[in-house]
Amino acid sequence: MELYKYENFDTKTKLFLNKAMDIYSTIKNVSITKKFKYIEMPEYYTLSNFDKKILSLYIAGFLVNGNLKNILSDYNDLKVKEFLSFINLNEESIKKLKNNNYANFYFKNFESDLKSMGQKKSNTHIIKKITPEVIFCFFNSSIVLESNILNYLIKACNIPEEQVDKSFEAIKVSTFLSGFMEEKPPESNDKTNMFLDILFEKKPSESNDKMRDLRKKCSTQKEEKPLELNDKMSDLKKFQNNVTSYKNKLEFYDESIWDNLDDIQRKFIGQEQVTEFLFYNIVNNQRLSLRNDIDDGEKSIIFLDGPTGTGKTAIIREITDKLDIPFTSTSIVNYSATGYVGGDITDTLKILYQKANENLEKAERGIIVFDEFDKIAYSNDQGLKHGLEMKKAVQQQLLDFMGGGKYYIKVSKDKQKIREIEFDTSKLTFICLAALSDLRARKTTKKNPIGFTTPSTLTTTDDYSITPQDLMEIGLEKELVGRFNTYLHTEEYSKDDLLRILKESTISPIISFDRWISSNDKILQIEDGVYEEIANAAYNLDTGARSLQTIMNNIRTPFIKEVLRGKEKIIYLTQDIVINVTQNITNRKIRK
Repeated sequence: MELYKYENFDTKTKLFLNKAMDIYSTIKNVSITKKFKYIEMPEYYTLSNFDKKILSLYIAGFLVNGNLKNILSDYNDLKVKEFLSFINLNEESIKKLKNNNYANFYFKNFESDLKSMGQKKSNTHIIKKITPEVIFCFFNSSIVLESNILNYLIKACNIPEEQVDKSFEAIKVSTFLSGFMEEKPPESNDKTNMFLDILFEKKPSESNDKMRDLRKKCSTQKEEKPLELNDKMSDLKKFQNNVTSYKNKLEFYDESIWDNLDDIQRKFIGQEQVTEFLFYNIVNNQRLSLRNDIDDGEKSIIFLDGPTGTGKTAIIREITDKLDIPFTSTSIVNYSATGYVGGDITDTLKILYQKANENLEKAERGIIVFDEFDKIAYSNDQGLKHGLEMKKAVQQQLLDFMGGGKYYIKVSKDKQKIREIEFDTSKLTFICLAALSDLRARKTTKKNPIGFTTPSTLTTTDDYSITPQDLMEIGLEKELVGRFNTYLHTEEYSKDDLLRILKESTISPIISFDRWISSNDKILQIEDGVYEEIANAAYNLDTGARSLQTIMNNIRTPFIKEVLRGKEKIIYLTQDIVINVTQNITNRKIRK
């Protein structure tokens, strides 16, 4: 089957399999015998090569960046270090396959086993593509269950079975909704059990009243109206969307969502407070959106300002990713009011609908971000030549749009089948972004770094705030400004902030630089003072956290040849190298 050929896999699947092959090749010829205290297990159990392959594939899911790792990382009780210890390894002891001959090693050791697992799964599923997530779904097939090795691993590491079940359920749902695997039409009309079997390995907890009621409702529907065979697959997709939406609603009452906030704050060092405020406002809006009687003013409509490069859009995108909320961000200057040349604001609704996999209920609870919001401000002395009339019209349309109403949008998967749907914007979360550089400069002054007293007539950035009056003064209409009930701002980065990002952030550009070097089978060593030198150079560029990436991209260039072709295993990043590189960045801006 061509489906299982190594050369036909995409990059992320190859990376996943390569890591599994690295693990397997490391332990393949090593005898691993485990002693168990569980009654249902033999006292001593020696791992077969098939056991080792299953464990290698399973553990690789926790080590390779991608959607699968993101799903697994949501379950904190699944500890990769303990899994590796089970096979007498740690991450550092995993050796890369000799000569990088992964295609041949896969053909000899993995292809036939994956085929066997896939064929077992194919009895009940249509497999369209092999991905890491699909391979994890293979673990439910009988050929794997006969081995019992995953059960041994989980019990030996004291992992709650509930956590494992939840992780597999999330992977399964992700695989179905991605379209890489589908349920085959059943032989009978028992559609409800089929639908629930797809999404749940076990019966949901009896304490989960809402999910139990959903089962009861589905059971009633099964008795009332049998489903025709040719309608099963289309109804399956609708059911998946509806249950997924329903589960997402329930997740906002799960205490584990607060763990997401800690993860996001670790990424956006220096913006912890605004990240927290955004997170709680968004979660609260999602909870309010479950009601049908939201009072005017209950839902947060957010105005977020801050210097360029301080992560305004990135923070929101990260929150929406973690909470599985449809999200679209666009510059407001791309749009015009009806009757003018330019895009239509309601185009954002089409984008949300598509990002919600055509689940209208989920799309109606999405988030729309309008960037460069200050660009539609105007003053009466600008005149028509500066587009005063059009800016006024856009503001007026936004006033209605953000106020909540019903809009009809045309959607289609192809030009031949266009249909119109009604989209209610009353449950959307709107966030409007602006730099407001001039206004911020007028209202603040930098604290003097060498200790002189700041005049009491001037405020510091700690006291900085934007008021509705400020927005009206720059040219936003009073009625539109009245829509905003939540004002937040990101902080300008200091040198210390940039240094902390380099050293502490989970998305530090140093991490990606190190990962690039490691992927070429080399080791990075960083000299003392390098972090400080990079932070200084980035601060002088004055483009926020983006300047760190700019500096690192320039540092990467002179290393490319050495990393790709050099024979030295250790790559040294020294202070002198950083100084030489940063002095040659021609587009830098020196702070005054």
